[in-house]
Amino acid sequence: MEGLIDPETFFKSMGLDTAPKHVGKVRRPKFVKFEQGDRGDFLPDCFFEDPRTWDPEPGPLGQVHAWGLYPYHFDDDPALDEENKKLNWPNFDGVQAAMRKMNYQFKYRGKLPNPETQFMDVLLERKEKQLKNIDLKGLEKRDVLCRISLSGVRDKRGQPRIWRRFRVSAGITLSTFQDKAIAPIMGWVRNFHCYTFTDFRDGALFGPVDMQSVDFVHAAHVGYDYLPDNKYKLAHLFGQEGDQIGYLYDFGDRWMHTIEVLKIFPLEESTGALELIDGKGMCPGENMRGCHQYEEFLKKYDAGSPAEKAKRKREILDSPNYTFFGKAPALFDPDSFNEDEARERLAEALSSSGSVRAGPKKFTMPIMPGALAMVDDMENPLVKKNQTITKQSDGDGLGQWREITSSGRDSRKEAVCAQCGKPAAPDVKLKVCGGCRQVM
Repeated sequence: MEGLIDPETFFKSMGLDTAPKHVGKVRRPKFVKFEQGDRGDFLPDCFFEDPRTWDPEPGPLGQVHAWGLYPYHFDDDPALDEENKKLNWPNFDGVQAAMRKMNYQFKYRGKLPNPETQFMDVLLERKEKQLKNIDLKGLEKRDVLCRISLSGVRDKRGQPRIWRRFRVSAGITLSTFQDKAIAPIMGWVRNFHCYTFTDFRDGALFGPVDMQSVDFVHAAHVGYDYLPDNKYKLAHLFGQEGDQIGYLYDFGDRWMHTIEVLKIFPLEESTGALELIDGKGMCPGENMRGCHQYEEFLKKYDAGSPAEKAKRKREILDSPNYTFFGKAPALFDPDSFNEDEARERLAEALSSSGSVRAGPKKFTMPIMPGALAMVDDMENPLVKKNQTITKQSDGDGLGQWREITSSGRDSRKEAVCAQCGKPAAPDVKLKVCGGCRQVM
């Protein structure tokens, strides 16, 4: 077809034997509509189904990831396919997605949304209706003990090498949970990359509204779309002790985490306070390419010479989330966990305003005189009341870290006590917190 990239030529250029078997064949979708000239080439199989009756199959662990849109098997890599029976990760075909975008992204510029959007809009609406009628049975008023672990990064015994245990109110809004709890206790940079929470019971995704981080371009790799996480609470994602929740950080690197609900406290024992209990292992460096790669990185670290270990320590410490370290690299131990530093990060996050998702942290390298002023002109319209563009030069002074930050109060639905982390509620006035009695 004129204007389309030849599939066979492209796939051979990528070192692959042939294009997927369905490419070039006309298939009729059960629900979505195609623009004229779109044969459905390179469109994942799920989008040919009917989203009104979509009932995804769980993976090897009985969990549904990313709306159930992707397969869980890796046909081209038997070793990885066997390994994934323990991890249950979805297999996204990036080459297929690239071909789909290159061939058809400009065909849907009129009134008809692209097939992926048509399909996802129905899934989102179905989940919204379900959540609107759900009875949380008071779960949102109770505290839970959770453990978050980095999936696929294991020690020699096969146990998670990096994890944190903490107590939190199940009534905390998911947006605040990520921004003021998970990011600081794990050690990730706040408001740097996009993320999603997964309800493993049906694969529904929840993520940040208006997120403008650079990795958002990979949204199709991790589920295409999600419900706004500032409308839902942690209690919406589980129902009983032992339930697990998915948390994915960074759409590019795809750091997969599992959050397990270890205990649900009785109402009379629930204070709402957010408390870090303990943990193990230092957080990976930002932009270190994800769980599989980091596990291999640590294996090489374990087997390396002192010089090799020193080199790998410096690689981690050069990451944006280790600017605070301030010690000799020799003192860094990837298997240690400094609870005091994590609690300091948690306290700092709780006492600050929520992150501005429309202005995430980005690194800007000017390529000509006046370039930073041009960036100011582009970002200034995004700045709202009580917000400002925070700028910080990097070590060599060549580039600049930029982020829109807020000094205003968080919205009531996302607010937590600045001292203890107890979330706002109809019966909780945060001028004086009902948990720690500290004045806001």
